[in-house]
Amino acid sequence: MLTYTGTRLDNGETGCALREVLLDSKLTFSKPQDRLFAGQIDRMDRFALRYRARKFYSEQFRASWNGLRGIRASLIPHQLHIAAEVGQRHAQRFLLADEVGLGKTIEAGMIIHQQLLTWRAERVLIVVPESLLHQWLVEMLRRFNLHFSIFDDERYSQSLLDSDNPFETEQLVLCSLDFVRRNKERLTHLTEAEWDMLVVDEAHHLAWSDTAPRREYQVVEQLAQHIHGVLPLTATPEQLGMQSHFARLRLLDPDRFHDYQAFVDEQQRYRPMADTVALLLNDEPLDAAAMAVLAEMLGGQNADALLARVNEQGAAALDARRRLTAMLMDSHGTSRVMFRNTRQGLKGFPTRRLHSCALPLPAQYLTAFKVAGIMGGNQGLDERARHMLLPGTNLSAI
Repeated sequence: MLTYTGTRLDNGETGCALREVLLDSKLTFSKPQDRLFAGQIDRMDRFALRYRARKFYSEQFRASWNGLRGIRASLIPHQLHIAAEVGQRHAQRFLLADEVGLGKTIEAGMIIHQQLLTWRAERVLIVVPESLLHQWLVEMLRRFNLHFSIFDDERYSQSLLDSDNPFETEQLVLCSLDFVRRNKERLTHLTEAEWDMLVVDEAHHLAWSDTAPRREYQVVEQLAQHIHGVLPLTATPEQLGMQSHFARLRLLDPDRFHDYQAFVDEQQRYRPMADTVALLLNDEPLDAAAMAVLAEMLGGQNADALLARVNEQGAAALDARRRLTAMLMDSHGTSRVMFRNTRQGLKGFPTRRLHSCALPLPAQYLTAFKVAGIMGGNQGLDERARHMLLPGTNLSAI
């Protein structure tokens, strides 16, 4: 048994005694200076290894592709391109309109994943048809390790016991469009919750007209007015006509797409510009007519110096063509708010083949055909076919 005697350093008291059994068997130095003064230092090579690891981690975190790695999916170029383009924009308000099977869900998941990892978004709301709820839940969890919470009537009622606004109890929420539109109180709670991003799948179901927009469209429009980032997804953007396509663009940028007739007139003027842009992208020489089209489209943007270098050779001409194309994209069309890839324009995807399989005609269909034949006995074959294919449509307007 040892006893230490000495003078206290804090108050100068002398003759103090400290028994050894009162000392801790293990000393922990949490501060760097304490470890240094106590001689608890590592070897220099280990310090250098930790320093290099921290440096590499910092460089990866600041890289432009941060957030696009770590997903459990194949790295397909067009999906990476869209995710990178959308991720670097200040406001993520875009229409993803790739054809069926090209990975719109993966693109949306990559964008959400990147925004969450870079702290540009913390709260995300996904609205999908009822039949796709669990598909989205599994895809987000399996491919991106994102744990979304499905909100239905039961979950909404239970969350009311925990919070005045049930949607504030979770950061990542997944619900159906029918769940949102059925109840005004739910829509109010959704609107009041502070979301950073809204994703709407099967957006072609959002029908709209100047006189009678559908309830589904009104619900999404109200949410889009309060949410910074909006991502509608559809494989058939013009399925319900040009007017509904305009309405979806109007959700993204109501200032840019404010008048339907002006949008239609503008679309009709894009063909000469598209032909000219094709010449720019293919490095083909531009004749006087194409130069005149470019000058008209870029009026007021001080592009004379770039136009003068278009038909030259070398890096200066390539840079001029690239900058002119970017200026046209910023000034005209929907290329800054809409991304659409087709199987015809992409390589590496398997060719689709039809394997038909005849199914027996249900009895209900037979009964419907008989009733339709009795009621439309005076109609021609074409009119009856259109009526069967398009039930509920005003045939006089076709």
